[in-house]
Amino acid sequence: MDRNQILLKCQQEIAYSRINAQNQAIKNMMTARKNSKFAELELKEHELSFEIGKARAFGENIKEKQTKLQEIKNSKNAILLSLGLESSDLVPNYACKKCNDTGYINGQMCRCLKEKLSHEILNESGMAQLELQPFSAFSTDIAKDENHKSQLNKIKDIFEEIANKYPNTKYKTLILSGKTGVGKTFLASCLAKEMLDKGNLVTFISAFAMNNLFLSYHTSFGPEKAGYLDTLIDPDVLVIDDLGTEPILKNVTLEYFYLILSERSRLGKLTVITTNLAFDGIIDRYHERIFSRLVNKRESLLLHIDGQDLRLNK
Repeated sequence: MDRNQILLKCQQEIAYSRINAQNQAIKNMMTARKNSKFAELELKEHELSFEIGKARAFGENIKEKQTKLQEIKNSKNAILLSLGLESSDLVPNYACKKCNDTGYINGQMCRCLKEKLSHEILNESGMAQLELQPFSAFSTDIAKDENHKSQLNKIKDIFEEIANKYPNTKYKTLILSGKTGVGKTFLASCLAKEMLDKGNLVTFISAFAMNNLFLSYHTSFGPEKAGYLDTLIDPDVLVIDDLGTEPILKNVTLEYFYLILSERSRLGKLTVITTNLAFDGIIDRYHERIFSRLVNKRESLLLHIDGQDLRLNK
């Protein structure tokens, strides 16, 4: 599925949740109203509430009416308890109390929809097997070299600061380089998890899977075409893992990679890249135009990790 199809699926799931909550509330109300005493009290409550409103408008004393109204409510609650219900069961119990399962707040995507969309995009990208870890799971104990530990802790601190300040951060492109197994992907996943928990839309994708999206976009001519690149442009945070392992497809890889980087830079969105390539290897593989975009001094931070494969130390 392309990004638009994934979004539609998420919107439908949230809509179903909203409908189910409303239907359950209606069902509970019908159960309560089958009790003739409850139905009678409900009618009296509505009439008395109207009288209170009218009296308040004319400046009349409403204390006695309010006391009577509370007695009616207490009697209703007692009946509900006898039916195995509570007053809260008569209104929809939405899964998201912020947007009431609409997915949007004042026209902006709610966190619940962002999280659902991020999860589905993660599945579609082929990275579902990657469990994003929080910074609390981060530990340098497995690293044997003190310099390696120091580098990991430094990057962790930088990433935590960026997560706390985003979107008001200087750096919008983070490049994390180093040999296989030194901790790049784990640190990137911690940052992705933190950003996701803060309500941002996050996509974590391998460079190989990203390249497949480029190819799908390049060879598509239907209405789904734009969705392939939107998957990479729209997220607040895009993590591209293992840059340099994907094949360079003629008229595809470099062209669309540059486009993605340019659009995300223009929109001020955070792009995080992990790679085994040294910086001279990046320029050799992706050429000057992309390299210049990646290492823009105004908004890019280049970080390198030295050390041994941590997996060998387990």
